[in-house]
Amino acid sequence: PGNRDEVLGTVLEAGKDEVEAALVSATEAVPQWQHTLASLRAELFEKAAVALEKQQDAFLTCLVHEGGKTIPDALSEIRETVDYCYYYAQQVRLRFSSAIHLPGPTGERNELQLHGRGVFLCISPWNFPLAIFAGQILAALGAGNCVIAKPAQQTPSVAFQFVRLLHEIGVPKNVLHLLPGPGAELGKLLLSDSRIHGVAFTGSTRTATWINRALADRGGAIIPLIA
Repeated sequence: PGNRDEVLGTVLEAGKDEVEAALVSATEAVPQWQHTLASLRAELFEKAAVALEKQQDAFLTCLVHEGGKTIPDALSEIRETVDYCYYYAQQVRLRFSSAIHLPGPTGERNELQLHGRGVFLCISPWNFPLAIFAGQILAALGAGNCVIAKPAQQTPSVAFQFVRLLHEIGVPKNVLHLLPGPGAELGKLLLSDSRIHGVAFTGSTRTATWINRALADRGGAIIPLIA
């Protein structure tokens, strides 16, 4: 931001107790969310797009004053986030509404069904505090996962506004949790916990290497998915 002395608000950073509460709540909510119809999840994303456009001025202000964006850049990021909402709504309907029929060579019937894995940890950077933050969350929620979102420490207000928007349009609070705070401290608590079934991360190679090693210490296979 251009003026680092400007106070925009206060943030209650998460600690060990908040992490445990979020993990318990999200884990308990997994069956409920996975059995929510794909069409209903898609409808929520479309509602989010409409709500974001209506609240554009509030997000624009926060992106400029907290994230240090220029007005054209902030507007572009809001438009990108709206596009994400519609894109993932379409993908959810396409890939999760019904089983995909796979013809067998001897005439048997095979079906491929896609499901969420459980609880996803979404870690996003400061340079696109709305678009990347939202894209990770929408992808994970759309697939039927519950989400614990860890935004960049520099831009918690932008993250809070988007999570509040999703809660307001109907995403259950026990399905989507926001944990602002220092990345290293929260990362150690979350990445070492077996209740985290997947990680979405955008950031530096150094941090990605640290996340990879933290997951490797848990044992079991690690399957990287690179877009």
